[in-house]
Amino acid sequence: MAALISIALSCAWAKEDESDLLYTFLQGTYELVGRWPDSQQTYTGRAVLSKTADFIKVVRTIGGEQIEAVGKIETATADKIKVLRVRFEQDGEQYEATYLIGSDLDNYGRLTGYVYSRERPSGQPGLEALFYDRQAEQNRAGTNER
Repeated sequence: MAALISIALSCAWAKEDESDLLYTFLQGTYELVGRWPDSQQTYTGRAVLSKTADFIKVVRTIGGEQIEAVGKIETATADKIKVLRVRFEQDGEQYEATYLIGSDLDNYGRLTGYVYSRERPSGQPGLEALFYDRQAEQNRAGTNER
C-alpha cells in the first residue's frame, strides 16, 4: 500500500514539475500578431510573460495600451494536450485565449491559438501568434547587467 501511495505522489509531483518547466520555458518577450473575434481587424503588439508562483503573468501591449493578464497551464481535448490559457479584459469585455505551446527552430517558445469572448458567443474566434523576441530579451539582459 505504501508503495502505491509513493507512486501516486511521485506522479503528481512529476505533473507539477512539468507545468513548472513549461512556465519557465515560456518566460520572455514576444511579438504578438492577431485578429479580433468576429472581425477582420488585425493588430500587432508585444506580450511579456513572466513566471510567478503557480501561474504566468502576461502583460499585453497593443496600440500603446497595456493590459495585464493571467495565464495557466491547463489541458485540452481528450488527449489532455497541455495548453496555455490566458484570461484578460479588453475594452470592458472578458476574453480568453487558448494557445498551443510549441517552439521555433532555435527552441524558443512559440504560441498560437484562438481568442474568444467569455461573455458572448462567437461565430469566428480571433487568432493570435506569439513569436519569441530574442532582440528584446538580449536588450533586457544587457540592461539588467549594468
